[in-house]
Order: sequence, then C-alpha cells, then structure tokens
Amino acid sequence: MTMMDVWRRAEEVGGVGVGVGEECELVGEEMATLVGNGVLVGFAGQALLSLCLSAWVFFLTKHGNMDITYPEGSIKREIERKRLDFVSNILMIGSDIQSTLGISYMVTVFSQSQIMDLYHLHLVFDIVSFVGVSNTAALVCWRFVRAKIDASDTSPESKTKRKRISYWHGRYRATFIFVMLYLALLILLCVRLNDWAPDTEPGRCYFSHLVTSPHASHPGDDQIYVSITGSWLIVVILSSVFVGVRGRRWILLLASFHFPLHLYMAIALRQANQGRFEGEVKHENEWDFGQTTAVVLLGIALVELITKGREYYQFERYVTKHGALPGVNENGQGPQKDVEAIGNGATYPLETLSGKDEQSPEARRLLSKRHATSPP
Repeated sequence: MTMMDVWRRAEEVGGVGVGVGEECELVGEEMATLVGNGVLVGFAGQALLSLCLSAWVFFLTKHGNMDITYPEGSIKREIERKRLDFVSNILMIGSDIQSTLGISYMVTVFSQSQIMDLYHLHLVFDIVSFVGVSNTAALVCWRFVRAKIDASDTSPESKTKRKRISYWHGRYRATFIFVMLYLALLILLCVRLNDWAPDTEPGRCYFSHLVTSPHASHPGDDQIYVSITGSWLIVVILSSVFVGVRGRRWILLLASFHFPLHLYMAIALRQANQGRFEGEVKHENEWDFGQTTAVVLLGIALVELITKGREYYQFERYVTKHGALPGVNENGQGPQKDVEAIGNGATYPLETLSGKDEQSPEARRLLSKRHATSPP
C-alpha cells in the first residue's frame, strides 16, 4: 500500500472530501420536456432580449435622445413624452410572457418533484434563473422610463393626481410570486443535494466535471454555488422593485452577470450528462410539445418587438418630417406647409421648434396666451 492510498483512506475514514472521486452510477431518466434544447433557447433568448433592450434604453438616455428638455406646452415636449411611452411599451415585450412561463414552469417542476432526479432539478434551477434576469432588466428600465414620463408632466392636474406606482401593481405581483417560487426551488434543491448518493433512485447525483473542479466535494460545493447565486438573484430582483431609479445601472449590471453564468452552467451540465441516462433514450435533444411551446413564445415576443419597433421607427420618421405628433390635424396628414398651429389659427414656422433654441420669445408668448385662454 502506497502513501497515496493511505492518505486517501484516511480522508474517507475521517469524512474529509465526502463525495470526492465517487463515480455517479445513476443519473436518472431523460426529461426533454423540461430541460430540452427548446426550453433552454426559449428562456435564454427572452433574457438576452431584455438585456439588449435595457442597454439600448440606457444608451439613448446617456446621449440625450430620451431626455425631456423642451418647455411645457411645446410640440417637441409632447413628442419626447410619446417617444418615452413607445420605449416603455417595448421594454415590457416578452417580460410578461416570460413571467407567466417561468411561474408555470416552476409549478410543473414542483408537481413532479417526487419523481424528479437531482440532475434535472439542478438544471431547472439554472434555466429558470433566466426569468429573474429578464424581469429585472425589464422592470428597472420600465420604472426609469415611467419616472421620466411622470416628471415631465408639470400640469396642475398631474401634480394632484400623481402617485407612486403601487407595490400591488400587476407586474410587481407577478414578480413577488416568482420570487417566492424561486426561493422554494432554491430550498428544495439544497435539501435534495443533502441526499447525494451515486446509486439511489431517483437519480441523486450527476456528472459535474465540466462545472466543478476534479477535487470538488459533493454536495458541499454544489450547495455553495446554488445558495450564493440564488440569493444574489433574489436580492437583485427585489432591488428592481424597491430601490430607486438612481441605482438602475448597478442593478442591471449585477443582473447581467447571471446570464453568462447560468448559460454556461446549463449547457455544461447537460453536455456532461448526455448519454448517461437510464432507459432507451440516452439524450435530451428530441423536440416535443414543451420545447416547441417555449420557442413559439419566444417567437411571439420577437414578432411583437419587431411590430413595436416598426411603429417607433415610423413615429420617428413622421415627427422628423412634420415636427408634430401623428394625427394632430383632423385629416390625420400632419401639419400643412411646414407650420404648426399655436392657438386660435395662429401659426409659427417649424424650424423654430427644432434645435437647442427651440422657440423664440414670440412663440413662447403665443403658447402662454393659448394656455391662459384654454378652458380648465
């Protein structure tokens, strides 16, 4: 017996490195409906879509394209408010679908938790984390855009009616439900990891050589990963609801770290365990109803995004050409002869409504007169 054998035996007897070097003998049976390629593409695609939209919003805001800068009562100010409203609607595309899909996904997992093996439960945790990333990115930017819209409305009526968005808003309620289910999944996974065994049904182990070091201790190292990443994501999600819009960039940055992390873990864990399942089917690459549904919902979100993006593009072209909101005239054709109605038939050239010096004193006087004579 060599010194290495003595050292390894001492570790096993003393309980050091429990799970190190133990070969997993029973992973479980395939469950492509819950963790197949289509499910992974659907959830990850929605998260990537939300992150890209959020980056786009902050890019436009940084360069002043979505700032409310023009005087109250001017056409340009209304154009800016309409632009923000468009962006607010675009931001929530896919987020509502993702929330509903994520909640339904976890309810399905809980209903099958007694027969679900440890490998699939771990993979579900990584996949459903994409919902948290998507919701955080959408919510933090949606709150930011709505705050800018509310702040730009300086009319007396808005000051008396303006109020904070209720925490019982429909989108917030969906977020709270998701967080509670996600926390329950986190606890369930940690409890099941305590039952790590290489040859017990349903599968209570998995091959992790692509996601952990060769000398990792199971299940201790796995529980550390699940606890840290799960708690981190929950804090970030709740921050998108309760923290002010000033912290939006930090919240979005912390949420974005989860996307590459869980994407790698999901792909690597699937790759490490493919071909090791019990039963006739040894892989999870076959497409079925669950996978197709996830991809179809992603396609619906993309179609809605393209539709809203097209409307936004047409809106920008219209206001660039006419300098007014679409449909301001009765005929719906926009201003005629490049003039803008100021009040009681008076007109003013549109070039005064563009650039840094948006209005001359005469235009501001006419606008003030219009507001003074308009009925309350």
